[in-house]
Amino acid sequence: MNVVEKRDFIHSHLHQVDESLINQFYETLRKEEVLKTKLISRAEKSENDIHDGKVFSRSEIVQRTNDVLK
Repeated sequence: MNVVEKRDFIHSHLHQVDESLINQFYETLRKEEVLKTKLISRAEKSENDIHDGKVFSRSEIVQRTNDVLK
């Protein structure tokens, strides 16, 4: 069954499912949206940091890693 068929099947059966299943589905979709928003925000911040020159050289990363491991 392809994605379109699955969507059609779910859509046609939504009125028959109980509230707990609807709540589970809602929470799954909501969490996915929250995660997507957070990831986009982090990516945009990272791009801004790169653009502003807020980056570490390889040697700085190695040093910071070694400092953490001590």
